Amino acid sequence: MHRYWKIAPGVWCAALLLAGSAHAQSWKPTKHVELISGSAAGAASDTALRAVERLLQEKKFVDVTTSVINKPGGGGTVGWTYLAQQPADGHHLTLLIGNLVSNYITGTSTLSHNDFTCASQIFSEVTAVAVRADSPMRNAKDLLAKLKADPSSISVAVGTAFGGSGHIALALATKGVGGDPKKMRAVVFSGVSQGFAALYGGHIDLVANPHSSFAPPLKEGRVRVLAIAAPQRLGGDFANVPTWKELGIDATVDAFRAIAGPRGMGAAQVAFWESALRKMVETPEWKQLLETRSWVDRYANAEGCKAAFKTQYDQMHLGLQELGLAKR
Repeated sequence: MHRYWKIAPGVWCAALLLAGSAHAQSWKPTKHVELISGSAAGAASDTALRAVERLLQEKKFVDVTTSVINKPGGGGTVGWTYLAQQPADGHHLTLLIGNLVSNYITGTSTLSHNDFTCASQIFSEVTAVAVRADSPMRNAKDLLAKLKADPSSISVAVGTAFGGSGHIALALATKGVGGDPKKMRAVVFSGVSQGFAALYGGHIDLVANPHSSFAPPLKEGRVRVLAIAAPQRLGGDFANVPTWKELGIDATVDAFRAIAGPRGMGAAQVAFWESALRKMVETPEWKQLLETRSWVDRYANAEGCKAAFKTQYDQMHLGLQELGLAKR
């Protein structure tokens, strides 16, 4: 006599979802994994990518060998172009930053966030502006007064490419006080260290960059950070730094950092890296890195990462229009 069991539809659905999840998680890298850095060794984004690679190995979240290779140039475009040419087999990854979005909007690159496959957003930074410790601009109100009266009186290092998050935040601040962002004297350097050297030497007035780059010189008393483009104040050494929002300026720009592969990566590959990166950000070592480097703890899975790209695109498009740099 055969017995037939009636299984509730919900149980079937749960079983199918578990089976699908198990299938997605069944893939793992089978050969060497390249992590492609779009900046020179020692730059902020390169340092972040190397921290990811080190923890993935130390914690054995991957079973194969990995390495970071540097492909600097074009504000990240050289490295991202190289990645876009690789097979979408889960063995090639990079760190995506806001320059990818701004380079596309300004027409300096044909690559957009749609040309890559998000695995996870691993943290964020916020842009800040700083002056030399002995600058006559004592605070953000002094800076805003200058930007309102004559933006051309300010020379500012804006990172490795025009139209980056620091440049955009300052443009929005200038517009907020009625100044013309196009009149700012923006200067591009190959790395933040060159920008700081120019600041210390008195060749420029201001540096606009992700806030973590200011942590060491701020501790050393070499700079004063005037404002941050964040929705709320940060902690630690930045606790006394006001947001643009506090000053009545609508200039919030989130500089998020995401791990991604070439366009066309399959669900199984995305699921593996999403899982590995989620485990990584939960380690005490990663949490210590966040604190030490003043990174903002803002993890998002693959879907959340894609949504963050859309938000950043909208923010940057607005700022780049004010700078007269938007081509798309």
